[in-house]
Amino acid sequence: MRKVLMKADNDNVATALEDIKVGDMVKVLSYKNEVIDEFKAYEPIPFGNKIAVRDILEKSEIIKCGYKIGLSLKVINKGQFVHVHNVESEKVNFPPSIVKEILRQMGREEEK
Repeated sequence: MRKVLMKADNDNVATALEDIKVGDMVKVLSYKNEVIDEFKAYEPIPFGNKIAVRDILEKSEIIKCGYKIGLSLKVINKGQFVHVHNVESEKVNFPPSIVKEILRQMGREEEK
């Protein structure tokens, strides 16, 4: 069972506390170290990156630590990787060539 941390009650993403592989069961821990949920990962999630803990509709707010950090560019299902390829950031947006390179370096070249 892999662990992720959800830092606020209204978050729709959590941070991976270890590398997560496709098919791994994920345990969502609250900031109080309580188990909130358990589900299966549908994509690899590297340590320190975000995973969706709820289904997120296209153009919906991405909430982390109780704050909006961006908007979803497409539907993101619970258990999927949340990163530059599917989120428009509140702070900085990378050109497509940089997004492609980030994903290539993460071994995720299939993403757009």
